[in-house]
Amino acid sequence: MSASPIHDIFVIGGGINGCGIARDAVGRGFSVFLAEMNDLASGTSSGSTKLIHGGLRYLEFYEFRLVREALMEREVLWKNAPHIIWPMRFVLPYANGLRPAWLIRLGLFLYDHIGGRKLLPATRTLDMANDPAGKPLKPLFRKAFEYSDGWVNDARLVALNARDAADRGATIRTRTKVVGARPEGEFWTVRLQNTQTGDTEEVKARLLVNAAGPWVD
Repeated sequence: MSASPIHDIFVIGGGINGCGIARDAVGRGFSVFLAEMNDLASGTSSGSTKLIHGGLRYLEFYEFRLVREALMEREVLWKNAPHIIWPMRFVLPYANGLRPAWLIRLGLFLYDHIGGRKLLPATRTLDMANDPAGKPLKPLFRKAFEYSDGWVNDARLVALNARDAADRGATIRTRTKVVGARPEGEFWTVRLQNTQTGDTEEVKARLLVNAAGPWVD
């Protein structure tokens, strides 16, 4: 077992949160060590909905700030990684007896405008009798609403964050399990085990970030 230099931040977990935190931190000048017990994006981050979206449904609960921030980040991600993000069109058929059409239209108007949309087409109302989207539906659906969000290759997004973090100086270790962590004064001592060889080592860091997803406990 060997010691290593003191890092500013130690990140547990190689999913999108862990790799995103590592990339952001090293870009701000912090020294970062990230450990993932399996491969990058091997858990939740490769089993997501694969959507880059603003959370349209949250408008109904007046979560305007949340939706605005998510939509703004959608634009940033799309601008930075257009090779792994594609537009996805959604059609919401409208039927009487559900939410009023004007309320849906209002929500979509907000979705268009509160996040600074530039890259995706605007939402619109469809005449289902004439639009191809209405062909497979029953005649009772005369109207629909269309909006767009982004579809992303989620595992590749994780890998790109990790690659960029490593290029900026972060240490990214896969097949490396955190088997213990203890505070010692101003530092954390993190004990690691290579899951392939069984070898162990200890790493010291000033801050410990647990981004282990389902294994956070």
